[in-house]
Amino acid sequence: MRILLIKQTSLGDVLHSTAQVRAIRRAFPNCRITFLTSTTAYDIYRYSPHINKIILFDRYSVKKNWLYHPIQTIKHIFNTIQEVRLEEYDLAIDLQGRWKTIIFLWSARATRRLVKGRWWFVENFHNPSMHALEEMNGLIQSAGLGLGGFEMEFFTSKQEKSQVDQIVNENDLDDHRWILCCPISRWPTKNWPLEKFVLLSEKLSPDIRLIFTGDSADKEFISSGLMGIDEDRVVNLAGSLTLPEFSEFVSRAPVIVTMDSFALHVAATHDRPTVALFGPTDESKVGPTNNKTIFVRAKQMNCSRCYRRTNCSKFCIREILPDEVYEALQRATHNLY
Repeated sequence: MRILLIKQTSLGDVLHSTAQVRAIRRAFPNCRITFLTSTTAYDIYRYSPHINKIILFDRYSVKKNWLYHPIQTIKHIFNTIQEVRLEEYDLAIDLQGRWKTIIFLWSARATRRLVKGRWWFVENFHNPSMHALEEMNGLIQSAGLGLGGFEMEFFTSKQEKSQVDQIVNENDLDDHRWILCCPISRWPTKNWPLEKFVLLSEKLSPDIRLIFTGDSADKEFISSGLMGIDEDRVVNLAGSLTLPEFSEFVSRAPVIVTMDSFALHVAATHDRPTVALFGPTDESKVGPTNNKTIFVRAKQMNCSRCYRRTNCSKFCIREILPDEVYEALQRATHNLY
């Protein structure tokens, strides 16, 4: 059996799909799986033993260059379509169901085509009341590929493990008296202000260190926002880790404080104790399904879960108090911090 799976963005959603890929491989160990994803998400599947072939689509380049380099952009889209059409598939499944993915499902030479959502000319599975993982499992089940799954995976190499060993040793993190803080997401409305992390640090035991991660573009912003914390207690690793290295680093973290972001799903993948701060999104639809995650949201706000990315006059996540996060940390670590 030949299967094409499509899932491009975002990073957390692509990581979600590893649960379905794993379940399909278990149910059909001899099938051939081709996975189409974005260039930014490549590392999530780079070392996966379940995937036979990866097709990359530079979705963000297309979005950026559509007006300025239309010929180059259209050429990239058609080249990706041609690569999809090199093989014939028994099943082609779009796990995302957006315009940026449906064009590849429509163009696939497949006996059956299925999509999460409602689209023309293909079989549909649509139940937005479900958790994101449950909805993808429902799609997999309707395709006859088993029951699906909830166990996500992120495989890394010896090189990444060795690099993280070096980072841990250089920063004296072997004592496990530290908290991994992931304060940045792609939605401004999801981000808990850095000054709140400063206030949180004042409530923690003085020997507890805070390790911050993010993109290279976040490094200066994080440093400037944490001026109120003793520099001996802070390590800013923003821009220092690749995706596989970040996953490996998360697997070593004693506890994580994060927003609804890629970091949250990586923490769930490794089943690490996590305090997850939620504002505009719904933890019952997109949050981890394990029992190691404690969710915190502003209790006094009745307009949360609005799913606004930027233009929000209230920013409900800013109303979460450091005291609430501190209490959640104590619960997550059994009062060790």
